Amino acid sequence: MEVRYYKYPDGSFSALSVEGEEGAYEVPADAVEITEAEYTEGVAAIEAANAQQAAAEEAAAQERARLDYEALIAAGIPAETAARMSGYQVPHVDTDPGEGALTP
Repeated sequence: MEVRYYKYPDGSFSALSVEGEEGAYEVPADAVEITEAEYTEGVAAIEAANAQQAAAEEAAAQERARLDYEALIAAGIPAETAARMSGYQVPHVDTDPGEGALTP
């Protein structure tokens, strides 16, 4: 079995497994055949961009939740209730000085 790699005008990629004689398959419309290395690099770039976009969206959602939380606190809602209502995850503050810390 042979694998052929393609890139499309919209920037997407595909891998096509081919069995049989040369020319016994149809090249996808508008596709340009590329090397396996180009395919791997292109797919990795798309995955990295998708991960970056997901992280940015998560950060934006957390910021919206924080702003909602602060508005609820300002309106007199107890912190625990404000966190639950807004979906904001209040950062945990570690008050344990830890092992090896000097204490009076």
